[in-house]
Amino acid sequence: MAERKARVGVGLVGLGFMGLTHLRAWRNVRGGKLIALATSDPRKARGDFSRVHGNFGSAGATEDLSGIDIVPSIDDLLADDRIELIDICLPSHLHADATLRSLRAGKSVLVEKPIALRPSEGRRMIEAARRAGKLLLVAQVLKFMPEFGGLFQAVEKKRFGELRALHLRRIIAKPDWGDDSWFKDPNLSGGMVVDLHIHDVDYILHLLGAPASVTSRALIEKDEIQSIRTFYDYGENGPLVSSEAGWINAPSLPFEHGYDAFFDDATIHFNSSHCPTPRVFKKKGEGKLELPKGDGFVRELEAAVQSVREGKAHPFLSPEGALLALEVCEKEARSAKSRGTARITPGGSPKPNAEKATTP
Repeated sequence: MAERKARVGVGLVGLGFMGLTHLRAWRNVRGGKLIALATSDPRKARGDFSRVHGNFGSAGATEDLSGIDIVPSIDDLLADDRIELIDICLPSHLHADATLRSLRAGKSVLVEKPIALRPSEGRRMIEAARRAGKLLLVAQVLKFMPEFGGLFQAVEKKRFGELRALHLRRIIAKPDWGDDSWFKDPNLSGGMVVDLHIHDVDYILHLLGAPASVTSRALIEKDEIQSIRTFYDYGENGPLVSSEAGWINAPSLPFEHGYDAFFDDATIHFNSSHCPTPRVFKKKGEGKLELPKGDGFVRELEAAVQSVREGKAHPFLSPEGALLALEVCEKEARSAKSRGTARITPGGSPKPNAEKATTP
């Protein structure tokens, strides 16, 4: 009998809300072992995450860190030969530097979304991974969530006929969490479009590929987009696709995301606030949407482990796909501010549509 390959060793850096989410998920990941955490916060080093909170799930509490090494910096993770994969959950403006350092140290990387704040940084990261012969993986979890995985399968297998229209929604109050409230500075977070809306942008690209163009309108305060609505052009015979996102909710309203998908033979409705399990409405009565099993974050991390074991990026973690999502977000923001339409070029930087009021 062949000897079973040892579990992939993991080092986690960044222990805010998403880092805590990954910490909890790693406990249930098959084939991976969390070796060490890097933090300079003495409270978190003791397992005290009581000050950590975010837009979904349970708030921080006391975590059992027994069996996990606690180290002060990413340098310690990079020097540890037991660690093959660095899981980066740092604030967005630190993604590029931490990724480049990890790749140069001979580690594969799983970096939380967005891949970076600027497409130029994302391209540097992809090139650095190629030169190092290591994997760069980008965690954009929506593709692994059962509710969205079920919709993907319904579209791919045409279980209810052709998809005719799709609208996605992601709304929250403006975040007040994060170390030193870095979310509030668009130079550090990328603003609402790159921090929040990118989830749905990435999913649309995953589901349908790149559109020909995007047209966006937004509520803008002091040159910062607070809420955005976008139409994606999939041609005369393609589905009508739109999305909306914003952090303009009253603080007393909970985070909400969801979709309405309109097929030839059914409508699928999902809303995390009032319809947490997708419902299928047919011409007569209701149908059923088959959902992948398992927690989305656990499935995402298992895909990262599988990627390291096989030496090949799982397609749902593709850095090229993450880069395109970032480029499309950038074009949406410019479209909204110019009130124009931006053309999208898959495999390269989106180009402006010269036929209309355009974005540079």
